[in-house]
Amino acid sequence: MWIMKLFIIFVYVLFPVLCLGVKKKGFNFLFPAFEHFNKKNKLKKSKNGVNKNDSIKIYMNNIEKDDNISAKIISSNITPNLNSEIIDIDQIKNILPHRYPFLLVDKVLYIQPNKKIIGIKNVTANEHFFNGHFPQKPIMPGVLQIEALAQLGGILCLKNSENKSKDNLFLFAGVDGVKWKKPVLPGDTLVMEVEQILFKPTLGIAKLKGVGYVGNHVVIEIENMIFAMSK
Repeated sequence: MWIMKLFIIFVYVLFPVLCLGVKKKGFNFLFPAFEHFNKKNKLKKSKNGVNKNDSIKIYMNNIEKDDNISAKIISSNITPNLNSEIIDIDQIKNILPHRYPFLLVDKVLYIQPNKKIIGIKNVTANEHFFNGHFPQKPIMPGVLQIEALAQLGGILCLKNSENKSKDNLFLFAGVDGVKWKKPVLPGDTLVMEVEQILFKPTLGIAKLKGVGYVGNHVVIEIENMIFAMSK
């Protein structure tokens, strides 16, 4: 009789406790068999198309994105409308004395007088310096990247409100803290940004810093560029 009582206690009390994982304090309130069934059911659903449908949605979204790609969109990203004064190559020639093959700024996309300027240099396979640097592996010389940033800085200085009406020329007087991060290659668009650190018109001295990008990558950084006004 007592054996039967022990069996009943085991079946109705101890066995459910053993089968239950108590998640409170580290256990889980689920029968192992039910938990196994739940996992199996989820796996079955994934095999029957749940993950497949998600993949189809992702694929269709990618197709829609590809269908939206156009030359117009790409062009607007390369030359965005920044609601700022655009300085084209003819205007640049009226500001800088440089000419081919040493004019290294093609367009100014944004200018904040006395503060910041953004411009581009389109690096093509026809650049004269690629003939010797290097014929088998053309790379834009680092010193010309510095020169391009310096010319952009010169435009910022010469567009200064105190120099607009004057026939002034800013000469590149010094550079410090130059770091090259990546090579600039044929087909790249070098996007340059120069910021004015200080400008003393009475002394004719300006101090600027600059950075150049290709894509989202920094290719060159310059901590200090010094300009002196030629009088």
